Amino acid sequence: MNLCLIAGFLGFNAGVAVGQGATVAMQARFALSGVKQVGDSTAAPVKITNKDILNALNATGRFDFGSSAQILFLSFEGELPSIAVREGSGSNAVTTDISSYFFINEPQEIHSADHMRSYAIYTYNFDNRNGTSFTVSGLTLLHAGTITGPGIGPLTRDKTLSSAVNGSGADNGATMVVRGTVTGGSAKAEID
Repeated sequence: MNLCLIAGFLGFNAGVAVGQGATVAMQARFALSGVKQVGDSTAAPVKITNKDILNALNATGRFDFGSSAQILFLSFEGELPSIAVREGSGSNAVTTDISSYFFINEPQEIHSADHMRSYAIYTYNFDNRNGTSFTVSGLTLLHAGTITGPGIGPLTRDKTLSSAVNGSGADNGATMVVRGTVTGGSAKAEID
């Protein structure tokens, strides 16, 4: 019984209930630009932002994300993040898993001696299976820091990320090549 009391006390002091894990939610921002093929011999400018990604997801007929929806990186217990969309806030927030349309691969990661900085290659893979897709990759810088959230004591986790990327894909069926940035910030801890 004393052991159970100690375990409960430690879980309470850590800020996370025993048996629960913490997820860090980071707001994602995509800013890609490049050119797409129009006809046999014409190239036209193309841009891909969060708004375009949400519109492409809505075009699948499976989603109806509003203009205030946010794309998030969700990292459970410091693992490679998954990608989700969140609408609303607080207890009214609805988080939708979009990992079957949008996911990250990480072929390599290197940590600084203090583990407060990491350098990785992230590959961002998006495909709405309706003519819009891209695969972009590049060096990603991750900076760790102290993160808190309601009912969660301080955690040291990745707090920001910044990727310089390039790659290719399709914009409504038109072949494209793009480059740009992917960033993540405003990290908050959440109990799963």
